[in-house]
Amino acid sequence: MKTLLILIAAVFMTSPVFADAANTKCPTSGKDVDKAVTSTYSKKVGFCCDKCKAKFDADPAKFTKEVAAYKADSGKCVMSGKPVDAAKSSEFKKEVAFCCPKCKAGFDKDPDAGIGGVK
Repeated sequence: MKTLLILIAAVFMTSPVFADAANTKCPTSGKDVDKAVTSTYSKKVGFCCDKCKAKFDADPAKFTKEVAAYKADSGKCVMSGKPVDAAKSSEFKKEVAFCCPKCKAGFDKDPDAGIGGVK
């Protein structure tokens, strides 16, 4: 019975519901976050070549500020600024936590403006 309880606990602890957000400070207020108040930031980004795409895919969190500034309709690679190859893109996703629902609502209105402050 004890083994079953440990197994159940392990499954719940690794489920996305309990996953930690990317940040510990609210990108809007700078206060400590409430892990229950989160939003998922998602954006499709384009690349000029497989090398840029591979570098990004290896550690997308490293390029949060570049993604926030990236304009999908620019036709330029998020990494190099060269023209995008339409066949090469990735989806950038990041779970972001906030100190309160008001900060989350502000972020949800303009996620690109707030994601750059997520560390």
